[in-house]
Formats: sequence, C-alpha cells, structure tokens
Amino acid sequence: MKFLSLPFCLAPLFLSSLANASQPYSDTLTGDWGGDRSHIKDNGLSLDAEYTNGYQSAVSGSPSNSNEFTHRFDLFAALDTENAGLWNNGTFRTQLIYLNGDANDFGFSSLSVPNSAHYADSSSPFFSSLYYTHKFDDNTNLLFGKIDAFELLRNAPFYGGATRHGFMNIAFSAPPSGVTPPSFIGGILNHTIGDTRITAMIYDPRDRYADNLGFNDWFDDGVNFSLGATHSFKLFDRSSTFGMSGTYSTEEGVDYSSLGETAKYKYNIRAQATHNIYENNDDTIAVYLRAAAADGNPNIIDGTFVGGFGGNAFFFDRPQDQWGAGYYYYNLSNALQNSISDLPLGAELKDEQGFEIYYAFQATPWLTFTADAQYVTPAVSTQSKVALFGLRTNIVF
Repeated sequence: MKFLSLPFCLAPLFLSSLANASQPYSDTLTGDWGGDRSHIKDNGLSLDAEYTNGYQSAVSGSPSNSNEFTHRFDLFAALDTENAGLWNNGTFRTQLIYLNGDANDFGFSSLSVPNSAHYADSSSPFFSSLYYTHKFDDNTNLLFGKIDAFELLRNAPFYGGATRHGFMNIAFSAPPSGVTPPSFIGGILNHTIGDTRITAMIYDPRDRYADNLGFNDWFDDGVNFSLGATHSFKLFDRSSTFGMSGTYSTEEGVDYSSLGETAKYKYNIRAQATHNIYENNDDTIAVYLRAAAADGNPNIIDGTFVGGFGGNAFFFDRPQDQWGAGYYYYNLSNALQNSISDLPLGAELKDEQGFEIYYAFQATPWLTFTADAQYVTPAVSTQSKVALFGLRTNIVF
C-alpha cells in the first residue's frame, strides 16, 4: 500500500475550513477569488477545476492482490462569446486532464474499466475536448469540435458522472457500444419538440481521448452516423422516459471470423428507459434499463444490458447524497469467441458481466467522498471472479 498517498485522501478534511459559504461560488473550495472569479466570468471567461483521488483494492479473485492510489486533475475553461463582446449564443469549451498513478491493473482482462477516471494511460496532460456550442433558440443547439463523451454525460442520472462522480466502472459512466469512442471529432445537433428530444450526430470513429489537439486526419478511418430520440412522460403519475438510438459506422476492423482479414460496417441499436418508482418533490428512487444490439463483427459486442436503481439518500435524511446499484452484461462477439475457441490457447472468451454499488457522501457542496464495491466476472475463462473495493474523493475548486 502506498501510504504516502494517504494525505491526499485526508487533506480535504482540513481544507474545508477555507470555504466561504457567504460569497458567490460557495459550491467551490476557493470561492469567488475575492470577486475576481465573477468579474472574469462577466467578461466571458469561466475557469473551473476539480481534483479526484481514488483508491481501489482487489478484495478477492485477483492474482495481483494490488492496492492502487490514483490522482486526477481536471481544468475547465469556457468562453461565452456574447459576454466577450463577439457574437450571441456561442460558447467555446475545453478540458485539460492530468493523470497520476497506476489504475485498472488487477491481473484480469475485461471490456469494462473498473476505474473509468483513468480510462486513458497517459503520463502527460492532454486536452480531452475543444469544441464550440451554438444555441439557436431554447429548443435547438449545435456542438462541433473535439468532444469528450464522458463529460457530456456529467449530469445524467445513473449513466454518467463524467468518471469523477457516480459509478466508477465505465459500464455505467459511459456504457460501451463498440462504435462511439470516449472522445471524437464531429458534430452533435440537439432539437426538442414538446417532450421529445432528438439528437443527430456525425463524427470520426477514431478514439482521440488522449490525443493532442491536432485536428488532422479527419474521417480517414470512416464516418459514423447516429440518430436518437428520448421522450419524457408520466407513468403511474411519476416521471418516466423512453429513448431509442441507432449508430452506423463505416470504420474497418478485424474480421473476427478469420482473425486475418478486415471487415467493414458496424452498428449499434439501443433502447433505454427510466421510471421513478418513488417520487416526492426532489426525493426520488428510479429504475434504469438500457439494452443494445450490435453486429458482433467487426464490432466486439453482439449486445449489452445495463440497468439498476439509483437516487438521492433522503431515507438517511441526506438528500444531497447520491447512491446507485447496477448490473451489466456484455454479450461479446460470437464470431470472436468461436475463433478463439479454435485456437490452442487453453482458454475461451466468454461473455462478461458485473455488479457495482456506490454511495456518495457530500460533506460540503464542493467535497464528496464515495465508497464503491464491484464484482466482475472477466471474459477470459481461466480468470477468477474479482471483488473490488474503492474509495474516491472529489474536490471542486
């Protein structure tokens, strides 16, 4: 165990006295910087930062029996073109990420990533996004540039958290589809008609998460098209949603039926539903279901299921706290599984599944402690089921 990292977990307890709740930005550790923060924002520029400390331990099943401490720093900048005296209804956004520490090295192979905050393996800071948003009216907006898909889901209930909040496993923070990378170059158009939100996307299929900001080689690997719609309604007098989306990609990949050729064209079709099984003002408990079907060749998956329950902890008289319990199942490519079973490896590739539960204790508006437990059944038949325990600290500056 790396005991020298323990102060990073405990430091927020001592820093809490620095917060000034009587001034603007009381939901951040550093407050309003003596009024400078508000002044800068009034002139168009918003600056924010977060620090996330993680600890994960393999409780059972892992051959490495490792304990991992990790650190992550996120810097955010946004330029409001109207306040900056340029043009109306536009915003430029970017995010800089720095990662430190070993993560996700527990001696087993999986499509899911137990600590999605360290999805990238980079020792240097990188820009995960740089894009422009234009709001045409209250119902329509357009995003284009290098877009961080993790961050787009930051405030989404259950499926989301931007890898720093909510679930730790990527199965929930950004459920893999086999066609959408965590960061991509492209455009997203959102339009709302009544209670229905329609989203259309065109983007480069290449994963650019930890790449630099060189906007070159656009669409050299193909092009992805996506169209989806989500409808909000009442069921049993409680809030519910139902959505469908489909993504088609021309990207080439390995032909899993031969493992020596390439195959082209893959897709993912997804259905998602949510329903509040308990609802009283802002206090909710909801059920979430998400199922997808895919081509399985060259897509590494034939289908997925991710679902569970989540809400705020009003039953502990802690409505600011959040919790979630979820299960995921990956039906991996049958073509790939059959090809591997024909090889003299002494192991087979099976479908992967797992369970995760977390509780996020919000000590202050800017300080959150999360306890997390995961149980993973790896895809490789010779690997044991693994139980992981995790702790996470997040500080909003």
